[in-house]
Amino acid sequence: MPYLNFDSYFKNTNNQYYDSKYLITILENILESKIDEIKKKVTNAQIMVSEEQIVEYLGKKFAEEEPELKKRIESPKPRRNRNLIEMNYVDILDSTQEFVDSLNASKYYFEPYTLKYFRVYSSIVRKKALLLLNIIEKIGNRDCESIQNLLSDLDIKLDEKGNILKEDIIRLITPTIYNISVLKEKVTQANNLSTYLSFKMSKDYLYKEGWSEGEIYPTESIQTKSLYHNHLKGNVPLSDNQKAELQEQENRNIENNTKFILDMFD
Repeated sequence: MPYLNFDSYFKNTNNQYYDSKYLITILENILESKIDEIKKKVTNAQIMVSEEQIVEYLGKKFAEEEPELKKRIESPKPRRNRNLIEMNYVDILDSTQEFVDSLNASKYYFEPYTLKYFRVYSSIVRKKALLLLNIIEKIGNRDCESIQNLLSDLDIKLDEKGNILKEDIIRLITPTIYNISVLKEKVTQANNLSTYLSFKMSKDYLYKEGWSEGEIYPTESIQTKSLYHNHLKGNVPLSDNQKAELQEQENRNIENNTKFILDMFD
């Protein structure tokens, strides 16, 4: 992700209004592309590799890097006694070798969920990036009628001329750049066949580690109305007003809960 230093774009440190077109100018300057080209690149950033290509690649690498191991895996010795009590020395050696071979060969096995992970992840950040780009473009072109509800929900306040606050410029551009950067990273990683030699993802592993599927992906929304999840980089940060409202609501909930508990003992 490009280093974002907004100081050079704002002469005044105060949170004042700027011409809405400046929002697009800053974004284009950071990404060194016009906004139409940025949107096109985001849309076209797709995972092109297929399961068949990955399996074929891993098979070839297996044959090239570990021909003896591949031969042992594909032509295993006849199964000997598996009862630990009755196993002799040769049985133990064979069993140990099979276990080690299985671990070493796992590098060349394709875990289908890995590709799904990349596809789902990239789809989420692509949609978020395009939505944010659409908001930025409409604000910059003073064409906000169709996104009024969205601006209100994000607490983006434009003045009567359609100008935008410095704070809101930063709040919009930061997650946009982040989502675009992550999209590029995930798509590049997914399209690189060598990725599948070292990166494996499976549902069984997730569940074993106590994770759910939803926890490994970014939120699909561009903002989370929570004081405790305001750190999510791909989301529009809460405004000071939003944080104050959420804090007030939390205080009310605490007061109501406390009153309810005290009333129980009256």
